[in-house]
Amino acid sequence: MKYKRRDNNVYHIRLENEDDLYHLNLLLDEGDQIRALTERRETAQSDRIRKERGKKQKMKLTIDVKTLEYQSFGQRFRCHGVISVGENNQGLHHTLILEPGDSFDIKKLVWLKHHKERMKKAAEPIVTATAIAIESDSIVIAELRTYGIRELKTLNRAGSGKSTGGEELNDFYVRAVKQIVKVHVENSVIVIIGPGFLKEDFADVGKSKASEIFSGCVIENSGQGGMAGIHEAIGRGDLPKAVAQIKIQEEMAAVERLKEAIAKDLGTYGKNEVKNAVEKGAAEIILMISDKTKEEEEWELLEVAEKNRTEVIEVSALHHGG
Repeated sequence: MKYKRRDNNVYHIRLENEDDLYHLNLLLDEGDQIRALTERRETAQSDRIRKERGKKQKMKLTIDVKTLEYQSFGQRFRCHGVISVGENNQGLHHTLILEPGDSFDIKKLVWLKHHKERMKKAAEPIVTATAIAIESDSIVIAELRTYGIRELKTLNRAGSGKSTGGEELNDFYVRAVKQIVKVHVENSVIVIIGPGFLKEDFADVGKSKASEIFSGCVIENSGQGGMAGIHEAIGRGDLPKAVAQIKIQEEMAAVERLKEAIAKDLGTYGKNEVKNAVEKGAAEIILMISDKTKEEEEWELLEVAEKNRTEVIEVSALHHGG
């Protein structure tokens, strides 16, 4: 995301990738105003009588935000509202459809600190990874993004793999590599996860068949395979620097540290308990589900945390840690 301040209450925003839609969903609040180029079907009075639909025309409109529609890993963001500025359209309902490449202005009555922090996070270079969980009879391919994990494909080894005619392990690996090449996102780091030595064997096959994407692959151990193994490896929070910038790793590791602290009676949870600790200055770090930053009742807690220099880690609700 790129952003530029126009005046005290207006920022110009440009969406650059799918991750920006996630950030936009957390940035916008009901009552904000968005001004953007859009399409709207103009209907004259005579058209209404004939029940004919007018042609869509491009125009710039400003809408007062009412509701937002966002789907994780989606490519479009819908913003529903009422037109406040637009020739002959004031007071009518309209839906803005925003996607990467679009530019628009956002106006808020007040830009709070967490709004500005959200834009800063969105402006950071994105880092993605393709996680591959290896087992002898199945391979799971998943996409790791800023805000969550999405399972892309599960491959099962044909037959038993024995002398009864089942698929040989090496052939299974070659088939999996071909599928990974198809779904791999450019510049995305490959992380191979699994128990035992299977992951090393798979990495060797990957490097021999598709060195362009496997040459810098990262190998991580886990006690189990599948999506559970991927969550386990990420939750430890010790992936190499190549993928350390993926926010989901930081978030899941923070959740694991909280669990450990609670078990040792060094941490707490619950709305009132956390609020009490923050107000007393006894909280070093607090974890908050990202969606909660949109609720006004939580803004006071964020202000107190800032005053007491308490670190706030936002955790996405779109992955296992949330």
